[in-house]
Amino acid sequence: MKLVTFKVHTEERVGALLDNKVVDLNSAYALKLKEAGVLNPRRKADALIPNCMIGFLEGGKESLDAAEEALAYAKAHPDAVGLDEEKLVMCQCTAKLQAPVPRPGKLYCVAVNFYDHATERIKDPVARQQEIDRLKSLKLDVPDVFQKPPSLVVGPRDPLIKVKATNQMDYECELAVVIGKEGNYIPKEKAYEYIAGYTILIDVSARDQGFPQDVDFRIFKGDINWTKGKGMDNAGPMGPCIVTADEIPDPYNPPLRLKTRVDGMERQNNTLEHMIISIPRIIEYMSNGTTLKPGDVIAT
Repeated sequence: MKLVTFKVHTEERVGALLDNKVVDLNSAYALKLKEAGVLNPRRKADALIPNCMIGFLEGGKESLDAAEEALAYAKAHPDAVGLDEEKLVMCQCTAKLQAPVPRPGKLYCVAVNFYDHATERIKDPVARQQEIDRLKSLKLDVPDVFQKPPSLVVGPRDPLIKVKATNQMDYECELAVVIGKEGNYIPKEKAYEYIAGYTILIDVSARDQGFPQDVDFRIFKGDINWTKGKGMDNAGPMGPCIVTADEIPDPYNPPLRLKTRVDGMERQNNTLEHMIISIPRIIEYMSNGTTLKPGDVIAT
């Protein structure tokens, strides 16, 4: 499934993509239950498919199974209307897509986690490959992690507004992992069991704020101020959907590919085989002393 959060008028709902349209999973499931003779179908639908994505993910397998049933019902009855005469299937002009997890409890990002990104300043191809080989030989195992304020998350089609605090706004396309089950001290061998699915996060940076030029700061605090440089308003476009983990049982086989285009021009093209620290290891590291919960997001 491709799970989404959408709005009709001002109400936020959990849905799924069906071709280019949006299915209201709660309404579809309630109607299916009514036709099956279930008492209080809306109440059961609200319990298993609430309006909040985090609440939905907290429902685990039972909620995912209900969503699958709702999607199948809507596919078979695309013109049906719900218990309150609402449409089950809508075009995206009616159902405005939001970030799939509009308010993640925690939003982590891993810095410089691709060999190409780590060596992009080296222009000579031979020297660059030598540096990649050197990095691989180190067998790096500890990710450099920073947090973005969850409040800066915006939807996939929301405008990305340049804040006047920076003259060096930059962006990176990241594969983001959405946690689906609570856990801590998770061994990497079991990490995939805790993943609800995968989405896209654009990691927007203010480079001149993240790498301050103030001499005193650099002497006493170091060269990088991740929180300031990565924490500007609307610096976390996310979505459009969460592809559920059952559709991507192993993101490395075959390796997922990330492409970024700006005005039709390709700016980024990379696969997970070039990732420095793996997703299972990142989850193992992040859950060491920190409880990960459904709806937490980790951009890799």
